[in-house]
Amino acid sequence: MSRQHSLPSRPGLRARAAAGLVWLPLGVAVADWLALKTGLLGHEPWVVAVLVGVAALSLLVRSVWLVRRLVAGRGSLRLAGASEVVLIVGVLMALGAGTANWLLSLQGFVVLHEGESVPLGGGRHLQELVGGPLARIEEMEVVIGLQEVELLPVGPVANRSFVPRSKLVVEQGGEEGRSIEVEPRHLAAVGPLRFHQGAFGFAPRIIIEREGRTLFDEVVPFTTERRGPTGVLFEGAFTLERESLAMDGWIDLASLDEGMRGHATLDLSVRRDGELLGRGRLLPGHFAEVGDGYGIGFAGLRRWSEIDISRRDYSGGVLAGGAIAALGVIGLMASAVRRVRRRAERPAGGPEA
Repeated sequence: MSRQHSLPSRPGLRARAAAGLVWLPLGVAVADWLALKTGLLGHEPWVVAVLVGVAALSLLVRSVWLVRRLVAGRGSLRLAGASEVVLIVGVLMALGAGTANWLLSLQGFVVLHEGESVPLGGGRHLQELVGGPLARIEEMEVVIGLQEVELLPVGPVANRSFVPRSKLVVEQGGEEGRSIEVEPRHLAAVGPLRFHQGAFGFAPRIIIEREGRTLFDEVVPFTTERRGPTGVLFEGAFTLERESLAMDGWIDLASLDEGMRGHATLDLSVRRDGELLGRGRLLPGHFAEVGDGYGIGFAGLRRWSEIDISRRDYSGGVLAGGAIAALGVIGLMASAVRRVRRRAERPAGGPEA
């Protein structure tokens, strides 16, 4: 009796190859986005939008085909098909939310001194404003004011480490101002806008006089600099070019109590044409002679705060889509395990003809 042999058909292999091609546009879109983020590529953002659109369309067609097969009862791998549909739904949800974030995004920041209020309409007074292609700039039509910057001590008192809390008033659409507070780990929301705590520091009012004439009377923002794992230093530098004066200083917080109350002192050094005229420490409201007829006054101290402003995003949709996609992946893994077990249980040889 002769024995006939034939090559087994591999429709499953062809189906998996076709499914892989369906997911290829998504892989290209993700790789392109990562290359843009890391600076490996540089092109217009609309290219990413086109790639994402092609990927979404490809996945949508694939999901429709899978649903039709499942409804018709065709195909033996029902778990695999249903799991892939769930995976596609999750990916499309995450893509949709992420695309909305990009299209509608608005973000910028403003630096305010205590007691200062500014309108942000049209991007005015914003140091930086970045928006997506479909961003609505009119959502920034608010007036924001900084009432007070509190310094909240953290950790051991000896470390002199603290974080800021900014008390703000936001007026929107002619309505009564709304009071909000922001901290480094606590944002506030007003309508579609989100307010975050950024950098902060002190702004001493410094007066320079000579022979009874006031040469300089301005509030000078001092920047914040971290010194080691604990503590911060507020320092700044400015020049008075017409007098060839260069000054640098820092705020000493050693005199403040645990609640950051008291009178911080100002340490200043003054140079003229590179030559030191004087150096010393001033309390608020005090003047000192520094040489060559110049007098330096520390007229008061205000605090400033950087408020970062952004539009609400749809990160919840991205996370929800990711969770749904994860369920789909788990289902596909379970289907693969079941398929391997069935193959292992199948008899090694077939019947002879």
